[in-house]
Amino acid sequence: MKLNIERHDGTRSTGVETYDVPDSPGLTVLDAVLWIREHHDPSIAVRFSCRSANACKECLAMIDGERTYMCTYRAVDEVTVKALPKNIVRDLVTGS
Repeated sequence: MKLNIERHDGTRSTGVETYDVPDSPGLTVLDAVLWIREHHDPSIAVRFSCRSANACKECLAMIDGERTYMCTYRAVDEVTVKALPKNIVRDLVTGS
């Protein structure tokens, strides 16, 4: 599958980067982002707290134009992910 990630330096968009990610059953956008960080680009900033008590909901992003969680959105074919439009810290990370 192809994952398009809009990169951001905190003040402006620095462009969209496209990555090829091996498809696997049940692959989520968060899984794909983490795979990219591990295998291609460790500089991608993303925030998540899966399985942490009272800390869920940190992976909220704009995915294919829809505000949703990266951990629940299935990564199939080609997906575009961007940070929420307010308080962007870097890449897919937003502040409160």
